[in-house]
Amino acid sequence: MRFDRRSLLQGLGGLGALTALGRNAVREADAQDAATTVPEAARSVEAGLELFAAKWTAGGPIITATRFGRFLTNRTFNCRVVLPATDEDGDGEADPSRAYTLALGTAGATVTPGATPTAHAELTMDEGDWEDVLYGEYTGLAPIMNGRAYPNKDQANSLVGLALVMYVLAHVPHPDADPRFTAETLDGLLARGGVPSCEGEPESFETLARTTEDPAGELRERAFGANDAPPVTRRLAEWVEALSYDRLGDEQVRLAKAQLKNILGVTFAGGTMPPGETFADSVTGFSRGEATVVGFDGTAAPHEAAMVNSHLSQVLEWEDFTSHAHSGAAVIPAALAAGEAAGATGEELVTAIVAGNEIIARISPVMTDLLNTGQALPMHQIQTPLVAGKLFGLDAEELQDAAGIAATQPQLTSIPAWTAEAKGMVTAEPVASGVRAAMLARDGLSGRRDLLENPLGYCYRVSDIRSPGDLWPAVSDLSTTGDPVENWGFRPDHYFNKRYPCDGFTTTAVQATLNVREKLLEAGVDPADPDAVESIRVHMNLPMASTATMFNEAEPDVLDRVLDADQPDWTYISLLFGGRYPLAAALLSGELTDEQFREDAIADPRIRELWPKFEEAPDLAVGVLGAQVSVTTAGGDPVTSAVGIDDTPLGDDATYDSFVSCIRRDVNGRGRDDVETYTADRKFHRTARRVPAGRRERIVERIDDIEGGPVDRLTALL
Repeated sequence: MRFDRRSLLQGLGGLGALTALGRNAVREADAQDAATTVPEAARSVEAGLELFAAKWTAGGPIITATRFGRFLTNRTFNCRVVLPATDEDGDGEADPSRAYTLALGTAGATVTPGATPTAHAELTMDEGDWEDVLYGEYTGLAPIMNGRAYPNKDQANSLVGLALVMYVLAHVPHPDADPRFTAETLDGLLARGGVPSCEGEPESFETLARTTEDPAGELRERAFGANDAPPVTRRLAEWVEALSYDRLGDEQVRLAKAQLKNILGVTFAGGTMPPGETFADSVTGFSRGEATVVGFDGTAAPHEAAMVNSHLSQVLEWEDFTSHAHSGAAVIPAALAAGEAAGATGEELVTAIVAGNEIIARISPVMTDLLNTGQALPMHQIQTPLVAGKLFGLDAEELQDAAGIAATQPQLTSIPAWTAEAKGMVTAEPVASGVRAAMLARDGLSGRRDLLENPLGYCYRVSDIRSPGDLWPAVSDLSTTGDPVENWGFRPDHYFNKRYPCDGFTTTAVQATLNVREKLLEAGVDPADPDAVESIRVHMNLPMASTATMFNEAEPDVLDRVLDADQPDWTYISLLFGGRYPLAAALLSGELTDEQFREDAIADPRIRELWPKFEEAPDLAVGVLGAQVSVTTAGGDPVTSAVGIDDTPLGDDATYDSFVSCIRRDVNGRGRDDVETYTADRKFHRTARRVPAGRRERIVERIDDIEGGPVDRLTALL
């Protein structure tokens, strides 16, 4: 049996690997029916843990086989319950009053009272958080993100995985009611038409995939171990130095130009938002140089211009992503600033962009674990010094120096910081480090030339790498001669140009909401009138379920925090990751752009009227990235739209061309005659709409003909 996905990929944590549990949900399954029906008055931590253990017994074998199974299986957890009202020792702090030992095996689980000193990890949460996570009210990430649970660093991968799995399994039927259904849903054995598997995506079962692809090598490593790693730093540097425009494939060139339009457009848009204005004004005030800050009059040093432009492209969550990571917000700012400063040609710029995307495709699977994935993937310090160094004309040894300089101080993101205006630093800071490192290497500063693969070096410091053998895919088939097209890891069909400013996993739900809105208008119902809406039911894909309640949980309090001038560290950016706000805003206004994330839109009282009408639950049947939204009107029947899943049952062999096709055909219109195709040109004009139309046209024309002149021919228009 083929299973799809091995991790959440672009988002947070390992939840996405659990799509393997629900690829083939039972035909009659529904998100509401699949969720627990235990009333709040009957809930308890003890009952929730027992219920989780029962469901683990059904699903343990499948979880064991996933990449993140090693963080959970055959492990013992102390689950400590804090009762806030209890202060038995009188020290003013709430005391843990209950503890349970949760033992997870390959095919069973047990819960026993008390804690054991030999537990692999300890998770302490308030009683309310335990119940809400165990019964599926919000993701297990929420208590951690909001500072109510504190995993030990060494135990973080296991504890985050445990909290996520608890939340997911809360939406699988009670085993006592139908144990066969639970087991078969988790095992993915029953076929339900329309749940796709996608070609080209990473396998859920990493060990099985590696054994199939290289049985001798995998068995040898398992029998004798591995004690050597490929020279990742050197091989990447040699490949980047050797890559030239005439060796690029047509698709890689086309995609580089589309990506350039995409990122420049959202950079213009980001510059109109308060965080972008503050950041750009600050940096251009203390920096002077030869590189353009997009949308602003000032210039800056190359590394600081790259930093500003990267920040601007991030503050609306409107940039692009691939099957592994967000790429354009790092690659494009680094390439543009270095290319302008170096006097590079358009062909050299395109070549550097292609190189950066390829490095992302090869390195990101190596660097992904439960905590490091998607925007949290700590790899932009790897590709940006090589991208910038390529444009500065560095040779292979100097490129190794640049990588070693950038990786001297590894950078990881602090995910809770994403609620504040500084969120754009998730790419801006590593981009600045990368471009600056290339400049230092150009001027003769050395860096450790094996730092990426060194056992105490960059990759090992920021990610949980099981074996040095895991590094080989990063550099396998990288040829410094001949035509590299057949060996591209960054496939154009993996690239998604986001149509809406929101978390990527929410895109299909936004589109479904807009589709429903059109149907309501056709039926004579005003979707902008909250009184006309009785309920909004959202069937979420599992990654969306994780991120949608990460900062927002299920209460409207987040709106108060965002609008509260005394809480400046909570901004509209937290709503970009939410589930309810983007959907409510889209239903009311008929669009989702930067306008819906401005203060007056957030303060719209109709948002609060709609908020309690949402019913959300993970639905194992909507597939990897799909969603279904149903709006029931007062006295009417539900009006429904499903996006990112098949319209008709196709059986167990249902497939799409690639991972992102699962959302691209129904959102961006490729492959659907009834959906207007959302091209890079159209997105640029939409996101950069505050730029005069004539100037916008000239920018697009310059990018289409980028090979015809130097980089500053384009930057002069920005």
